[in-house]
Amino acid sequence: MTVKTKSIYDTKRRIDGLRVLVSRFYPRGVMRDHFDLWVREASPKPDLLRAYKHGSINWPEFERRFRLQLRTATASISALNQLSELSTKRIITLLCYEKEWQKCHRQILKRRLDALSKRNKRLAGQDTTKSP
Repeated sequence: MTVKTKSIYDTKRRIDGLRVLVSRFYPRGVMRDHFDLWVREASPKPDLLRAYKHGSINWPEFERRFRLQLRTATASISALNQLSELSTKRIITLLCYEKEWQKCHRQILKRRLDALSKRNKRLAGQDTTKSP
């Protein structure tokens, strides 16, 4: 599994593989051909985004709440499963409008996808059923 991240405003490259927009809102000035798929549910809910952008919560609290969303919200779990499945077949690049990658939800999302991939590989290796 290979999952990359970058800003939607960065240059589109062939090595990006499947370019997946993981932004709740459509980025300004971006043409539809700049990404292949839009998975809104893989982004923070609007109230969480608003709280962080307006300074009501700091980055560690935003990260904690978004990780919780990814584990508990049905739409987010479904989006994660979709991205995980796609990433087993090809390279995917997670995109959003943030230019700073250190404090962007796509990094949290990438870490969660990486963890799911490791867990799935571990579980596949534990399959001890044998054919007769």
